[in-house]
Amino acid sequence: MGNKCQISIIISTLNRAKYLEKTLKSLINQSFSSDQFEILIVDGGSTDNTKDICDRLINKNPNYSIHYIYEPEPGSLAGRHRGALEAKSKIFTFIDDDIEAAPNWLSSINDAFRDPNVHLVGGKSIPKFEANPPLWLKDLWWTTPYGGKACGYLSLLDLGDKTLKIHPNYVWSLNLSIRKKTFFDAGGFNPDIYPKRLQRFQGDGETGLTKKLFESGYEALYHPDVAVFHIIPADRMTVDYFEKRMYFQGVADSYSEIRKNIISTKENFSLINRVKNLLIKYVSRDVQIQLSNVIIYIKFSKEIREIKKKMRLAYDDGYKFHQAQVKKDPILLTWILKENYWDYHLRFYTNDGKIAGTMEKSY
Repeated sequence: MGNKCQISIIISTLNRAKYLEKTLKSLINQSFSSDQFEILIVDGGSTDNTKDICDRLINKNPNYSIHYIYEPEPGSLAGRHRGALEAKSKIFTFIDDDIEAAPNWLSSINDAFRDPNVHLVGGKSIPKFEANPPLWLKDLWWTTPYGGKACGYLSLLDLGDKTLKIHPNYVWSLNLSIRKKTFFDAGGFNPDIYPKRLQRFQGDGETGLTKKLFESGYEALYHPDVAVFHIIPADRMTVDYFEKRMYFQGVADSYSEIRKNIISTKENFSLINRVKNLLIKYVSRDVQIQLSNVIIYIKFSKEIREIKKKMRLAYDDGYKFHQAQVKKDPILLTWILKENYWDYHLRFYTNDGKIAGTMEKSY
């Protein structure tokens, strides 16, 4: 690595000014030299005081390279890819707008990438509860294959205090660092986190990326000092939130299944010429709902069994919703089957490359 701007921190944000301010302050307070990293804040159309907070921070910290970017295209995919396309460093670090980084977080990321075999780095994401968590929340954690524990519903992970080689799927987008070349070679992220009106365009986000990295044999590292604190507000510790989270997961898994069943990762295909036949082939299949992450254990109390049942039904609803949307709209399938999403805009094209319309209005 060179002496300047070794790491680009990319934050996709929308109407989270209160949390974003804490995130940015934790980045300013890093033990890492200010000339060795840049911060790119990609605002996906906030209507709160996000821009004011960013402008104030930029003016107060002239020794830091902080960039505010307005990106009107909805969804975190647009924010992440817009940031990646404008970033200058050889290491990209993607974080959420509701985390606070530990003081040695950046220096630990830098240390992890000193090994040229490491392409992907993650670490602890520790809960910072804004209210006392309900007793049933403890039953939604699980033990990982590496020991430690995780609660994927809240993006919480603690694999202990040793550096470990891990499956890339254990590196999550609230705390994900990757080599620039690897990121572009793998095709970047899949669609993620759209507003409700655009839920049909949801994909599997960073999971799509980490699966490709695993298939290509890229090494991922868990570093215990690459630690962030994930702010968990009271409204994320409700049954209603977990139902919404599982509905979202059902949509994402439907997207993943379609891509898995139709696209071979080693196959070259012409999307425009094949999409009609693929649609007919796909929608004729019987729907098979996968519930591997929503297992009801008898050992749990009646309360947690009821909560898990509601989560399972919400997952089913999300999966079925996405399947139905694909059946009625061939244009949605073209979105799902895109080779990559560097063009992250919700629009479609004619055969000669001209914009034919927006997918948002395609139904």
